[in-house]
Amino acid sequence: MEQSQIVASTAVVVTIVTITTAHFILGEGVRWIDFISIITVGIIGFVSVFFSLKYGRQLEEQRHELLELNNIIEAVSHSVELNYVLQSALVKVMELMGVECGWIYLIEGDKLVLHHQNGTTASCFSSEISSNDPVFQWIRKPGIYQASDQKVIQSTTLDFRNENIFQLISIPLERQGVFAGVLIIASRIERKMVQKKMSLIQAFGNQISVALQNASLFEQVKQSERLYADLYEHSPDMYHSVNRNGIIVSCNQTESQMLGMSKDEIIGKDITILYPRSQHESVREHLKKIFDGESLRTVEEQIQRKDRSLIDVSLNTSLVYGTDGKPVLVRMVLRDITEKKLMETKILQAQKIDSIGNLAGGIAHDFNNILTSILGSASLLRRRMTIEPQWMKYVDLIETASRRGAALTRQLLTFARKNNPYVKTVDVNAIVDETRRLFEATIPKSIIVRVVLSSEPVFIEADEGQIQQALLNLCLNSRDAMPNGGMLTITCKGVVITQADAEQMIDGKPGNYVMLTVVDSGVGIPPNIMNRIFEPFYTTKEQGKGTGLGLAVVYGVIRGHNGYVIVDSEVGSGTVFTLYVPRVMTVRQTVKKQLENKKIVGGTENILMIEDEAAVGEIGVDILRDLGYQVQIVRNGMEAIQLLSEGSQRFHLVLLDMNMPKLGGRATFEFIRKHHPEVKILVCSGYSAQMLEDGNFMNSIHGFIQKPYEVDDFASTIRTVLDGVETA
Repeated sequence: MEQSQIVASTAVVVTIVTITTAHFILGEGVRWIDFISIITVGIIGFVSVFFSLKYGRQLEEQRHELLELNNIIEAVSHSVELNYVLQSALVKVMELMGVECGWIYLIEGDKLVLHHQNGTTASCFSSEISSNDPVFQWIRKPGIYQASDQKVIQSTTLDFRNENIFQLISIPLERQGVFAGVLIIASRIERKMVQKKMSLIQAFGNQISVALQNASLFEQVKQSERLYADLYEHSPDMYHSVNRNGIIVSCNQTESQMLGMSKDEIIGKDITILYPRSQHESVREHLKKIFDGESLRTVEEQIQRKDRSLIDVSLNTSLVYGTDGKPVLVRMVLRDITEKKLMETKILQAQKIDSIGNLAGGIAHDFNNILTSILGSASLLRRRMTIEPQWMKYVDLIETASRRGAALTRQLLTFARKNNPYVKTVDVNAIVDETRRLFEATIPKSIIVRVVLSSEPVFIEADEGQIQQALLNLCLNSRDAMPNGGMLTITCKGVVITQADAEQMIDGKPGNYVMLTVVDSGVGIPPNIMNRIFEPFYTTKEQGKGTGLGLAVVYGVIRGHNGYVIVDSEVGSGTVFTLYVPRVMTVRQTVKKQLENKKIVGGTENILMIEDEAAVGEIGVDILRDLGYQVQIVRNGMEAIQLLSEGSQRFHLVLLDMNMPKLGGRATFEFIRKHHPEVKILVCSGYSAQMLEDGNFMNSIHGFIQKPYEVDDFASTIRTVLDGVETA
């Protein structure tokens, strides 16, 4: 451009000289008009050359600036990856402006965070100062500053000031019209950075801001994609997509982990690999129906792991459509409901047991009524028999059998949760011997039972029925562990637990204990399930062959008696269960003294017996009359109310059954208490006192005795109530 301007200027000069020379050679004088023409041509030529030169330089500068701006645009538009955009912008601006150092800071929170730097290791600004601090106001506008400027000194770090920076330029960056950061470039030598460059600097800032906005949007999209991918891969549910041919085209990490298979083992395979062979045909039928437009919602089915174990799942499906509007994939979401199904099974089992408990409670009530007539009859026979002693053994057998029956009903009531533990002092040797007789009737001849009892009586304070139930459960567990026969040994003896021994037990306490051991030669318990054997409903038996309550009851009973359970087992060798229950040391003298002081006492008072069971009523009347009382019996509450309302007889005591026709025991009790408060009431029921507990009911009656009862207990309770001492 400049060369052409020089040529044009030279041409003007040559033209003027040529015209003047021609006039002199021709001998012609220069006329005024010629002189004026020459001067005019010269002036016009010089003016045109001057302006051409001036504006030509400006156009060149503008062209150069456009090229620089285009270079910036190309650099920052080459990628939408944020770090690449920032790094490219910094390097290109430094190159175009001819400086040595540069930094890019972006706002995160309210702090300026360094993202990129070039040409130096020093940071320009401190990350501890808020970007809203007044010292940073100068970076929010494009400008050229001297490093010695006070506002630059106040806002920059000591490391920056030690870099010997002479001059710097700030290029603010915006995102959606809001200040988002700053690009700083600096030179260590004095350069001619004139203010007219500000428009170019501003243009740089605008283009970088646009690129920053695009990169930020792209980063948000990538973050959203990463979030979606993370949600998909680590969702609590299993996901997979299947094409029309039944081939799995994708699955998430959750499915891979839950099935114990790598993704490569799932993707590209037929969907039937996820199902047991028995379901393959139905799976294909379902897939066809889904592609025909029938979706599946919360369909329960089973899929299999790599080890062939099954998982209960709830299946939901949806279709994925192609560009032609036709379904190309079916998306399947499978939720693991194995625990839910297991819980449902446990709830059903608990409901079944609760139903059995209610049935057992009713049976125990009726059985107690039967035992009452049997035991009462035997007691009367014993009091009145004067025949030879050899016949007395049959009375003993009747009483013993009745007491065993009563113990069984207590167990039934306890199982039905209608009876609290019936705690008394019992000899463990007797419990073991009784349990052995019950157990031997349930085992095959291939199992040999060996019992080693203590050489001396060993007493505990316990519910005899519960201890027997716990011991029987252990024996039955051992029986099931020896399907091909074996040896079962039950041992009972008194032991002393030292402090050192107690420290080896959970909540162990030193002292005197009765130790019961049940040793079998069965299959043993695997170590991996040892810590679960006492869990309620946990069983290793086949479905329908075990409730999972046997060992749980053992643990609950023994811990309920302040005892301990220890298990030692080896697979293939057998199992040893050891029970420790606190021992009572002074029981022998106490029991002997009670037996010596025991005496049956009767009376002459009038008693009204309300009993709907004929046999129970008859034996009860006979016992009371044998004790000297005046007795009248009615069969239900209505008859009792009618008799009491007539007022023809005065009664001191009412024996009240609770389960009666026409008018139940509770309503009868309320009537007697309201209209005849002077009459004492003794409740006599086949249910326990705990079952009858309802608000203040047990506190309102004068006494309670549970069927079946013996003459001495019956007589003692009646006498106690009549004498004014409540026994409920």
